[in-house]
Amino acid sequence: MTVLTVGTGQQYTKLSAAIAASHDGDVIKVKAGTYSNDSAIIRTKVSIEGVGGQVNLVSTAPIANRKAILVTNNDVTLNNINFSGAKVADGNGAGIRYQAGNLTINNCYFHDNQEGLLAADNASGSITVNNSEFAHNGTGDGKSHNLYVGKIAKLTINNSYFHDAVVGHEIKSRAASTTIRNSRIFEGPAGTASYSVDLPNGGKAVLNNNIIEQGPKSQNPAIIHFGGEGTPYAGSTLTISHNTIINDLDRGISRALLNNTSTVPKFTGNTLWGLTSTQIATGPVNASGTVWLASRPALATTAPWHPVVSGAQVAVLAAPAETQFLQPSTSDDTSVASANADLLSFPTAPTLADLFPAASGASVAPQTHSAAPAGLATASLDPSAHAAIGVALSPAVHSGGA
Repeated sequence: MTVLTVGTGQQYTKLSAAIAASHDGDVIKVKAGTYSNDSAIIRTKVSIEGVGGQVNLVSTAPIANRKAILVTNNDVTLNNINFSGAKVADGNGAGIRYQAGNLTINNCYFHDNQEGLLAADNASGSITVNNSEFAHNGTGDGKSHNLYVGKIAKLTINNSYFHDAVVGHEIKSRAASTTIRNSRIFEGPAGTASYSVDLPNGGKAVLNNNIIEQGPKSQNPAIIHFGGEGTPYAGSTLTISHNTIINDLDRGISRALLNNTSTVPKFTGNTLWGLTSTQIATGPVNASGTVWLASRPALATTAPWHPVVSGAQVAVLAAPAETQFLQPSTSDDTSVASANADLLSFPTAPTLADLFPAASGASVAPQTHSAAPAGLATASLDPSAHAAIGVALSPAVHSGGA
């Protein structure tokens, strides 16, 4: 494995140059900052990570490869990268165009592209999205979306935020298996999206513990769509459980689910507002344990991606007792150990400048630092002691798009 560095004073000034020089297993570390019109096709198995904050890949001109800011043709992991402005002549300019391999996206932000992420068919491929945000993507033609995945093996989305797709869908997946958990999918007061979640070919799908809101300007009265485009996958199943589903569209024909298959989905333990018992589904459904809200809940619009510390890949979170600790932005226990070690390396309470030397600090509110919780020192040596850094931390202070 070789570490390649990108940025002012580094080995490469452009990410595309580092990608061209990479080999399987390499890690590309990119200094936080803005890199304009720096697109590339990735053919190697690499990890690319922003260091010291978010890396902004901004397209201000038609993309030379006619596809995307980054095109992935192999196993690729991306951390702490923002994608914006992607445009090409056919209207499908994407932040990322997936073509093959296993793609993992952590702590990234896709906004104001013709397509946020666009994935081609690949029967053995997978895409995993963690702690990422997709907003204001689409051309307004109804065929471009925040995220559009073709017929791949598996799409997994966790702790992410999709909102304000432009006429198209917030999430459209033709994957054989689609799992969406712990995420927020909102249209908001001005959003013009169609389906919140579109699964046009069915497949084995799970929607669990999400908050889904259909806005007053939605292009479609159905919130979740299953089947309806061609023959669904054999053995298709759909489980919608323990979600909060909010309908702000003032139409009696609104439905939580439009099911165009013969499959009988499980609709279990969901909490609904703005829908009646006759508006749970059009098509077959097995509904149980539904809770009806008397008042509309407020929606949290904070970003799921966080500022990071160089090398440690950690997020700053504010605990209720005004204690500042470090929590990794991924679930990797090795990152937990690294985060703990970084915190303990400060002889006194770390300042914002210590944590973010390359950032202005405008989007982060520092909290009082008190004594580390018992066991933190050992946790820095023992990755399995993940819980020692505190499990009751509040959401990140950093806030994202509306």
